Amino acid sequence: MDQITVIAFLNTDLAASFAAVTWLVLAWIFEKKPKFLGLLTGSIAGLATITPAAGFVTPGAAIIIGILSGIVCYMAITLKNRLHWDDALDVWGVHGVGGVLGILSLGVFGSLAVNPSGFDGALRGGWAFLGRQAAAGFGAAVYSFLLAFAALWVINKITRVRVAEGEEEVGLDAAELGEHAYL
Repeated sequence: MDQITVIAFLNTDLAASFAAVTWLVLAWIFEKKPKFLGLLTGSIAGLATITPAAGFVTPGAAIIIGILSGIVCYMAITLKNRLHWDDALDVWGVHGVGGVLGILSLGVFGSLAVNPSGFDGALRGGWAFLGRQAAAGFGAAVYSFLLAFAALWVINKITRVRVAEGEEEVGLDAAELGEHAYL
């Protein structure tokens, strides 16, 4: 195990921990009731967000990234819920938004002092690197949307992608399979 592996491990733990607590505090403030599921979702948001930057930023930056991911991903999930988007597992708000935030965070906080094979971020004068990170994040988002849209369109031609109205109230086990998996 080398120094970069150790820093990546430490940064991953720090970002996940700070994102989890941040999410919990936000739930306490806005929902008046902190929930264990929110704590877990916040930690996953921190993990998804730190992933691009884990081996390239300082522990202090990882803490900031964790806090930012808790705030930004919580807001994304809140927006998704208000707009009634169909994303039962919060993949867009946690992995999509968190991933783009992580790519941008690397462009801001990246440090050659942490990892000489990386780049300095905008805080160290690497504005061009931040621009490349922003372009990569935008490109990945567009690519992912178009590929997912095309795949769902093809699948929907073969079989329904969404359940019919009313099946959700009955329960999918009963509606689709004619039996109850859990009583």
